[in-house]
Amino acid sequence: MTTVRKALAAVVAAGLLAACGGSGDEGGTGGPGSAADGSGKPPIGAEKPLRTPVKAPEGFDTSKGWQETVTWLPEGARTAPVDAAPEAGIVAFLQRDGGAYSVEARDAVTGALRWKGEPWEPPAAEDDGGLSIRAPRIPRLLVVHEKGREYVVVWAHGLQGEDALSKGEKVISLALYPAGSSGEKVAPARTVTVPADTRSGDVEVRDGGDGLLVRWKDLGWNAAAVDVSTGRFETYRADQELPVYCRKVGCGSGEVGALSPAGPVIALSTRGFGVDGGWQASDAVPPGVDTQEYERYKDGRLWTTAGDHVISSWTAEDDPLGRPVWAVHDLSTGKLEMSAPCRTVERSADAPPRPVLSANGRYAVVGALALDFERGRAHCLGETDQRKGVRLLSVGDDGTAYGFAGGGGTTESAPVAVSLSTGEPEALPQGTEVPFLSLPEAGGFSPMADGGGLLFVFHPRG
Repeated sequence: MTTVRKALAAVVAAGLLAACGGSGDEGGTGGPGSAADGSGKPPIGAEKPLRTPVKAPEGFDTSKGWQETVTWLPEGARTAPVDAAPEAGIVAFLQRDGGAYSVEARDAVTGALRWKGEPWEPPAAEDDGGLSIRAPRIPRLLVVHEKGREYVVVWAHGLQGEDALSKGEKVISLALYPAGSSGEKVAPARTVTVPADTRSGDVEVRDGGDGLLVRWKDLGWNAAAVDVSTGRFETYRADQELPVYCRKVGCGSGEVGALSPAGPVIALSTRGFGVDGGWQASDAVPPGVDTQEYERYKDGRLWTTAGDHVISSWTAEDDPLGRPVWAVHDLSTGKLEMSAPCRTVERSADAPPRPVLSANGRYAVVGALALDFERGRAHCLGETDQRKGVRLLSVGDDGTAYGFAGGGGTTESAPVAVSLSTGEPEALPQGTEVPFLSLPEAGGFSPMADGGGLLFVFHPRG
């Protein structure tokens, strides 16, 4: 049961997110228990009752809280339609009504409904004749912070304009809601439609650092940089180059892997990344990296971003455990901020888990990595000869991260807390639920539900 709960919480954490309608509010972000428009009026919906308290870590008040169940997810779905906007003090869910979907934004502390989006219809799903073995494709939800504001983004990939004679066009459709909205039928502040012809069906939408990054795979990863505040976007094919770098060594194809204030960050298939006309990762090689065998090996592989930081992996020069060197670079300048040799929890490590930031942006966890941006310190909690590997799910503003140790094969996982001041894991009492959301005033938990659907329980900090 513990291992199952660990897997469910990991799925939840990974899923973690036109003209403005009359009920939307682009201005303030509100706060816990207050109206988003600053009027001081109580939230529009009644508080959600708490029926299933969890065994939470110390510091959470399990005598109070609320819960929500999402029942519409198809069997085999690998993502959960929930994310949090900490500045607005809300938790956003995507709920389904027939063929349409709507965002429900609830107060993180009380569960009271702060606002609800008007029904949104995704593009039509592609018919693959039942040949696909992928998990069911469902609309996704995430929260992004752009230009000082939080937005709830709902997106889906599918066909637009298909009829009896036309095949339609493959697109990624996005609806963008200011997180500090109020009202019962909030229209999206903007809707964006990005043409995305993909043969594989691989699509992702995430915070790219300096904008919303939309990517879809054809022969390589094509991309679009979306300005959330205007809805405008610019597309990039999977054949980008870094001219300065490419004069030294053949580049191969290049893909946009992040968005910086100076332009897109290009990741080359031959390794290496940087900004055209700006910084190059090869100018800030982390210590312990192999720079001898081939010139290109000193250039790392870009994986993702966490706030204003780029996360990459590099080939270690001489590590007895065969661990790559993980590094963090400043998104604007490329300056090396911290690094550590580390093996993520899964030895295959095709891709690390998505980063999870603390609300204040100081800390982040990425699988077995725990990062403190203010102190420039990276902690590795990967497996060693003496210690089980730890997979971290969340981290709070106080620098306390939560996750699970072990759980590989037939080994049961154990809940742990990690203080990023020391980087040392501490075992929690068996049966303790760990938060997949660690917010300034509450924690979100995903215990097993007795019935169908996913259960989410929220307890305030005590």
